[in-house]
Amino acid sequence: MIQKFFRFKKRNPLEQITLNNIENKMKEIGFSKELTDEILIILEKRFHDLGEKAFQKWFNELNFSVPEECKDESFATNLYEKHSLIIEEQVKELKKETDLSWETQTEDLKHLNEKARKVQLVIRHRLTEIAFDLIG
Repeated sequence: MIQKFFRFKKRNPLEQITLNNIENKMKEIGFSKELTDEILIILEKRFHDLGEKAFQKWFNELNFSVPEECKDESFATNLYEKHSLIIEEQVKELKKETDLSWETQTEDLKHLNEKARKVQLVIRHRLTEIAFDLIG
């Protein structure tokens, strides 16, 4: 029994960051299957490029930033146009949760158009929340 406890105690909390767990959390948050799939494509590529341990570290360290692929304004705008209902719903939820307007939450993104700003807000906030939830 003691040996089992020590094995558990040594467990790396980053091990909970798996593509499957991330996908499940996105669904819990209310992302549609289509939006989840689009984000997972980016994450899967990063996972395969980095390997499991480096991916886990990278994902945990996003810390209110977006993956490089999502920084592109045209990519983010396109994502908004395909998933505007979910994005707008998430923006409203974030306003309630933070008591800040989306404009205030995205002041650092003023160089982007409104659609791209909203997408980046949702992605960076929700992926960070997912990381926090998974590592407990």
